[in-house]
Amino acid sequence: MTPSGFVVPDLIDPIIGYRSWTIRVHPSGEPRLCSPYRRSTWQPNEAQVATCGSTNWTSPIGIRPTPRAAPGHEVPAVGCTCGVHAWRSRSAALLDAADTRGLRAVSGEIALWGGVLKHKRGWRGAFAYPQGLTVHAATTDGLCFVFTWESGQLRAVPAEELAPALSDVYGVPVSIDPGEDPLGPLPRYAPSALRLPRTHLGITAEEAALLYPQPSRRRRLVAWLTHSS
Repeated sequence: MTPSGFVVPDLIDPIIGYRSWTIRVHPSGEPRLCSPYRRSTWQPNEAQVATCGSTNWTSPIGIRPTPRAAPGHEVPAVGCTCGVHAWRSRSAALLDAADTRGLRAVSGEIALWGGVLKHKRGWRGAFAYPQGLTVHAATTDGLCFVFTWESGQLRAVPAEELAPALSDVYGVPVSIDPGEDPLGPLPRYAPSALRLPRTHLGITAEEAALLYPQPSRRRRLVAWLTHSS
């Protein structure tokens, strides 16, 4: 049960999975968890209800899935990609978030229930709700990248402000990851940040890429293991 009163329904045994989100700032000023691939917003204190969105689903490389399930099928269904997706492990969700230039500001644990189908890397469920969230700082000064509600413009907010706001809105515990996890998003600008606006940070994209080059994941792990030993 969340502090705001939302509970996963009784008489079920939810599956716990992991995923990441982008953040949009609602006109009210409150943050909202959003799917990185679909125009889908996770509403506070409401179960996320899956629908078959094969017609409006997008991917980073522009490929649409071709469902083999019958029209009007239940969600999730074998032969389709529908359902609320979740990774099987926390590290998989962190690696997923780490490859998006800091644009997925939040990862976390979710409960899945209703119809749940297992696949090689995780699950697809009919219903879901966050159980705990982690805000990932995307810069060395603790900023996170979020999007405005209507225009989708990118802007930066302090992780220390975003975390308590998410906790108040969704009624779940929220922690801050400053980027010390070797498998998680680092507080660095990636070289690909040249394509993103940085005027609101008081530094140009070119300067940011030079000051904060992103090391490879292998180098990060080697450095972490060396330091740990």
